[in-house]
Amino acid sequence: MSDKTVLFKTVHGSRLYGLAHENSDEDFYTVVDKVKNRKARYARQSIVGDEDSMVVDFGTWVDMCKSGVPQALEAMFSDMAVEDHIEEFRKSFRVGTQCYDRYLRTIKSFALSETDPFKRKRHSLRLALNFRQMREYGRFNPTLSKHQAEGITWVAQAWSGEEVYDFALGLAWE
Repeated sequence: MSDKTVLFKTVHGSRLYGLAHENSDEDFYTVVDKVKNRKARYARQSIVGDEDSMVVDFGTWVDMCKSGVPQALEAMFSDMAVEDHIEEFRKSFRVGTQCYDRYLRTIKSFALSETDPFKRKRHSLRLALNFRQMREYGRFNPTLSKHQAEGITWVAQAWSGEEVYDFALGLAWE
């Protein structure tokens, strides 16, 4: 990242969500000012050993947040910053109804996924809780309380995808 200035870097993934376990990898989400000599958007993920990193330029990140990309918004509202030169911007950022469709599609897709169903059902429920806060406040806390983490873990283990989806919709619109 030698040609990029880091504006913001946060813990991400299961450690941000409050769902980490002993085998969880380290996830980071980094926002950089710009990429020299590039006119296109910049978003790159790399996985090296147990570290999963996403690097996004500021303009692309803001566009992603405005359109409701869950991972981008989780970073925006993170309280686990490693480096933060845009704190005031992040504190003032709010989303609106333009994000609803993407969140609801993602909640459904995760709940009904046949690929890694436990993990996906858990994410569906987590996103539903985020959605509910987002509707009320224009932002959300991506870190679950211990009680929330235990509850959605139990539901994801015990219920079918269809049951999880119905429950997630109830959580989202509560």
